[in-house]
Amino acid sequence: MPRTIRGEPSAHPRWSRWLPLAAAALACVAYFNALDNPFVYDDHDTVIGNRSLSDPSNLRFILVYTPFRPLVNASYAFDRWLWDYHPFGYHVTNLVLHVVVVILLYAWLRGIIDDAGAGRDSRGLAFMGAACFAVHPLQTEAVGYVSGRSEVLCAAFFIAALLLARSAILSGNRTRAVLAIVSGILALASKETAIVLPLVFLSYDWLLRPGPDTVRRWRLWQVCVPLSVLVAIGAVYRISRLSVGVSGFWSGVLNAETQAIVIWRYLKLLVWPFGQSIMHSVHRVTTIADPLGIMAVIGIVGLVGAAVRVHRSHPLVAFGLVWFLAVLAPSSSVIPLREGMAEHRVYLASAGFLTSIAGVLRALLTRSSVSLQSRRVAVALVLVVLCVLTIRRNQTWSDPVALWSEATLHAEDMWEPHYALADTLRERGRCDAAIPEYERVVAMRPAHRDAHTNLGICLAQTSQLEEAERQFRQALALDPSYARGYTNLGALALIAGDNERARDFYLRALDVDRDNVLARMQLASLYEKSFHDYHAAARMCGEARLLAPATPGVVECVERNQRLALGQGGKQ
Repeated sequence: MPRTIRGEPSAHPRWSRWLPLAAAALACVAYFNALDNPFVYDDHDTVIGNRSLSDPSNLRFILVYTPFRPLVNASYAFDRWLWDYHPFGYHVTNLVLHVVVVILLYAWLRGIIDDAGAGRDSRGLAFMGAACFAVHPLQTEAVGYVSGRSEVLCAAFFIAALLLARSAILSGNRTRAVLAIVSGILALASKETAIVLPLVFLSYDWLLRPGPDTVRRWRLWQVCVPLSVLVAIGAVYRISRLSVGVSGFWSGVLNAETQAIVIWRYLKLLVWPFGQSIMHSVHRVTTIADPLGIMAVIGIVGLVGAAVRVHRSHPLVAFGLVWFLAVLAPSSSVIPLREGMAEHRVYLASAGFLTSIAGVLRALLTRSSVSLQSRRVAVALVLVVLCVLTIRRNQTWSDPVALWSEATLHAEDMWEPHYALADTLRERGRCDAAIPEYERVVAMRPAHRDAHTNLGICLAQTSQLEEAERQFRQALALDPSYARGYTNLGALALIAGDNERARDFYLRALDVDRDNVLARMQLASLYEKSFHDYHAAARMCGEARLLAPATPGVVECVERNQRLALGQGGKQ
């Protein structure tokens, strides 16, 4: 007979059925103020600059544009068709997906708590886990950030696959087993993290589904092994296509030590969600004897040992630890990633962490005499605090200047947050504040061509023309084929009133980039207004119209200069 926690009344069917919807409602409350947040950071590549979204009807291009995450790109295409490029709609989709994950997680937690023999307390513990997951502020980078959608979409299919697999085990229904495999494939098509799904399912099967070893071995060889082989093939192919190279065995070991430190930082943020940032500095291990790296690895080995030790007495705790570490493993692999630490990577892993917490609470409550009312007050207090922190975190994401200013404090040794902050300030017309940030970037990364360019633009806008020209020439020294460098120098020459020099710079821009529309339009203006060469002006505008028909004023430019050229010919 399953054990019942002391003091736990039988669940009332009239209200207990609403618990998953209550957790989902909490998610909506926590993220309601994120719906009007702007696109930030990678959103400008994944959405705004995503060429495959220009024609949502071209399904093939949409699916092959991001071959390793086609489902995510398809979801962006759907949003593009429905909402155009308004960020509100993209945030709505992220929130809807998060709500789905919360409900699925509630169902999963309730099922595995029952499997662990918790009895009638499964609803309460499942609600606590799902609700904490719903409103935890560490989820904001996955839910409130459009480019974090891969995490949420992957989690939805990942947990759905586990639910279907469990149902297939209980019922013997092969259709559900097939649907579980399909869900697993869809999770893998959302993010590579899903590669650990067979391991997580196998851990569940052996820790929480006691039964004849022959039956479990059959599931191992007939389900887990084939699925593992399939995802392993996908993993090998994915690694072979990564732009980041593996420099050798020892490099991988050093990165694994680095990521061991990062995992403990993730745990700290889950327990104490303060000090969040879109970017974090990471202690990079450069020697295998690094004390911090060794301590972190020993700690993780200790966690694994603890899971092994308690796997019989506290299977939920053990399973949650396996889930947490397994899901983080792909992003904490031997291959160094561009960002050593990113909060969105904890989204699915946090479900494992909360599973362990549920297991710990179940064990504690079994021996506790604390009243049911006190427990409910404690849970409500935790949820209110987490919800408030999430709402405040969403407010930070609503202001890119605040977001990147915060990041410069948490990642002082990284040039990226300073560059992003400088660009945001420049776009808002605050070049005086952007200049020091650009100068910080070029000091940290002297070969950053765009930082020199944008610094030059801000210097020009603040009337520091000589310094601006020096920065533009530095950008060209780094990349002589950089057409924008020549057009910027042409703009400076126009400011100085040297029209011939400006013309030469724009012609040089065309030499290195025959499709440059800006250079043609500027040359057309010079030919028309300064040199009165209307034939050349009409030709430049005509070429610009062929390249970019939607360019403002290009049609009028052609027609006007053709008339002027005819009039000039008549006078001659």
